[in-house]
Amino acid sequence: MLLSKKEILEKIKEGMLVLNMIDPAVQIQQAGVDLTVGRIYTLKGEGALDFDNSKRKIPEYEVIEPANEKWVLEPGTYHAAMNETIKLPDNIAGLLLPRSSALTCGLEVHSALWDPGYEGRSFMHFSLKKKIELHKNARICQMIFFLLENTEEYRGSYTGEDIFKNMKRG
Repeated sequence: MLLSKKEILEKIKEGMLVLNMIDPAVQIQQAGVDLTVGRIYTLKGEGALDFDNSKRKIPEYEVIEPANEKWVLEPGTYHAAMNETIKLPDNIAGLLLPRSSALTCGLEVHSALWDPGYEGRSFMHFSLKKKIELHKNARICQMIFFLLENTEEYRGSYTGEDIFKNMKRG
């Protein structure tokens, strides 16, 4: 079941779902919560993936500093650290989707399922078809939440994730 605004508000009052919002009255929508851009990165290193994560290598990223509180980005792929922190209880999963206004501007959001029990900083990837002016704290994506039955809490390697540990200032 997809959570409604009423259910999202109840969970947020309990200290769950999305923490550190800039303005909950603006960010909480009818069926999700808008997330805001805090930092932008480019991929600088190589990564590796395998079946059991024994050979997994997380690549290095380089921060792109905003000029006058905005980024002017050329077409390509970027990574964004959102201002908000995600805290999912053990019976709710999250999915990150683009806002329609972002799609209209040629910004495509790429994300994965956020497992029940996940807690950490929000980080997403996006691609641009055309040059864009992206202002700091822009709302570019929305997280929606699904209530699940009979689930186990997430205990993977991204629990308590600190997305900034592999980031280097440019």
